[in-house]
Amino acid sequence: EPIERDRMLSMLLLIAVSVVFWSLFEQAGSSLTLFTDRNVDKGEVFTASMFQSFNPLFIILFAPLVAMLWLRLASSRLEPSTPVKFAIGIALVGMGFLVLVLGARFADEQGQVGVIWLALMYFLHTMGELCISPVGLSMVTKLSVQRVAAMMMGVWFLSSAFAAYAAGLIAGLMAIDDQNTEVSGEASLVIYALVFEKLGYFAIAVAALLLILSPFIRRRMHVSMCA
Repeated sequence: EPIERDRMLSMLLLIAVSVVFWSLFEQAGSSLTLFTDRNVDKGEVFTASMFQSFNPLFIILFAPLVAMLWLRLASSRLEPSTPVKFAIGIALVGMGFLVLVLGARFADEQGQVGVIWLALMYFLHTMGELCISPVGLSMVTKLSVQRVAAMMMGVWFLSSAFAAYAAGLIAGLMAIDDQNTEVSGEASLVIYALVFEKLGYFAIAVAALLLILSPFIRRRMHVSMCA
């Protein structure tokens, strides 16, 4: 049926777009941790991997508030559509990288950035995750043709595998070979900031394009409300 076809195509498009988000978000386990190790003023007690706890902490603190916000907006018929939420999520992950670029401008002589910039980056990435992860699962449930709903849920999670592969390629752009020569903090900061800036602007460009296309996608979803 045309309606089923439109819904499936809309869902597949948003699943493809989600790969962009997750490939950037998953830098937390690779390039962002290495950046933290080399270029963040961690103090004497903390290690780079410890700062990944910002993400679950922010989820615990803000997930209920985001859920309440969607419910409040829905009751006022102001809730953003699913494509708009995806665009917001991708824009937030891009802004997170640009925050680190801004923080790099205030680095000390050793190329060390204040931890507040890292915390703000994780906050923006987490808010982006809250705009996409639960919304994406709901989207697959609502838009899938019933006879292939389980398979499409698998496709949603399979997209994470493609995102992980893309995340590895992106992290490779920031690979720093310091086995033979010691790379200074200033030198590594330049490399990270350059790539982070490109990632940030790329994500915002994708978000802007998705926002422009969102009315078209929304109509093809054929639903009165899809949060």
